[in-house]
Amino acid sequence: MYQPNDVDKIENEDWEDFKKRAAQEETYYAGPGDLLDTAEGRATFCRCNESGLFQKPDPAYPGYKIFVFNNQGEGMVVKRRSRVDPALMEDVEFNAQGVEISKSYEPA
Repeated sequence: MYQPNDVDKIENEDWEDFKKRAAQEETYYAGPGDLLDTAEGRATFCRCNESGLFQKPDPAYPGYKIFVFNNQGEGMVVKRRSRVDPALMEDVEFNAQGVEISKSYEPA
């Protein structure tokens, strides 16, 4: 199984193969400790993936999804069901280095 720091070892040209293998192993977003859980992982994801929408089932809330709005090389927004109040969606904005810029909530 891949670990979050494995993204530091992946060259840009190998990124597509890494994503395919990681997706098969449920590491794309599988809760704490996965690829998007670290600043380094988010930065690599942001840099290597084209701008667009990515989604994955939310392991904490079966039947719901986690959405990643990526702006390649600029930043990303991760939207998921709030862990505090399931009636809300938590929107967390990250810069290109994977550092949190802001957090907001909206009705689910």
